[in-house]
Amino acid sequence: MNKKFKILQPKYYSKFKCNPIKCHESCCERWKIIIDKSTYEKYIQSENKIIKEIVKTGLSINEESINDDDFAIINLNNEMACPFLNQENLCEIFINIGESNLSKTCKSYPRAIILLEDEIERGLEMSCSVASELALLNENGIKFEYIMDTVNFNDMYVVTPSIDLKEKEIIKEIRTIVIDILQMKTIRLSERVAIIGDFLNQVVGSNNFSNRTEEILSRIKKLKAPFKEGKVGIQKSDNKDQNKQSFHHLNNILSMKFNKGDSISFFSKRYIECLMEVLDAFEGEENELNKRYNRNYEKNLKPYLDKKSYILENFLVNYVFIYGIELFKLGNIWTSYLKLCVIYGLLKFNLIGLATYHKEMNDDLALKLIQSLSKTIIQDKKYWQSVIKYLEEERLDEYNKLITLI
Repeated sequence: MNKKFKILQPKYYSKFKCNPIKCHESCCERWKIIIDKSTYEKYIQSENKIIKEIVKTGLSINEESINDDDFAIINLNNEMACPFLNQENLCEIFINIGESNLSKTCKSYPRAIILLEDEIERGLEMSCSVASELALLNENGIKFEYIMDTVNFNDMYVVTPSIDLKEKEIIKEIRTIVIDILQMKTIRLSERVAIIGDFLNQVVGSNNFSNRTEEILSRIKKLKAPFKEGKVGIQKSDNKDQNKQSFHHLNNILSMKFNKGDSISFFSKRYIECLMEVLDAFEGEENELNKRYNRNYEKNLKPYLDKKSYILENFLVNYVFIYGIELFKLGNIWTSYLKLCVIYGLLKFNLIGLATYHKEMNDDLALKLIQSLSKTIIQDKKYWQSVIKYLEEERLDEYNKLITLI
């Protein structure tokens, strides 16, 4: 089905094109690859000898399927790669039965597309190295535009959130304010993230208010101007005790990925490389590491971030934009802010480790970390359930304690 839509997108979106030369990590390995029912049936029924042989063990029904879009799974081979890749790392589907027979997953990634009634929103996932370089290195920040374009629903995954008109209005208003705060370049990025928490805390607190949309909208309208203009107190988190707690908790949260999420075989190869260097940099007793953590930040990472903070800003803006409709559902707003803080905290934690290991930070290292960490943790639902539980048990879900992570 082809249909023309009014589309909201970051301006970088139209510039994206898959580029094997610039691609640093295949999107055909080391994560769960779902395929739609129509594609599954094409592959199963294919008369092509190569495809017939691969599908004998290369496909299985998705036991956790919720609709036809995730009907089946591609079974990764012993190298944790898609079995349709040949020895030259080329796609046998593309070669033997044509590009039109690629699954929705393969045609869509790294595009994230959301349908909101008669309007489309779309952006790019930062787990793609080509997309991350395109989106994150713009020192002027991510800008947005409306265009008219045709979307083929048969070729692309299009997410349709289950929200009503009033909730959509509130979510989009919250998201706009959050992005505006993130782009306040005169304020340190960590303080911007803290201001977002103050704003969300005043809008809904840490409770669920899904049945009080009118009250929430009223609060947003009252808070909108002072928060967007930066006329609020800034909660800082730079005293020594808080920094020690930051290292302790972020170290625990990262460690949970080894036993609560997927096995390390599903980690991005590039993140494993980063992680080995981070662990080497943070080797030693925790009490001593607490002291070194802050010194290493000041010496090795801060000089880079003072010049290039827009890279992390752009990542957070993109994250909030492409996930915002799901993130800020009214019963989920505070949990979404917890995730935002953890993601930002883990990025800084890993960047400090990398900068310590290399005695410096540069664009290549920063992009490698952001892309590979995105691929490894963003979509791991089981891991996030464990992280949120940890935050609640440690009472870090309370605003004044949560900001120690950022």
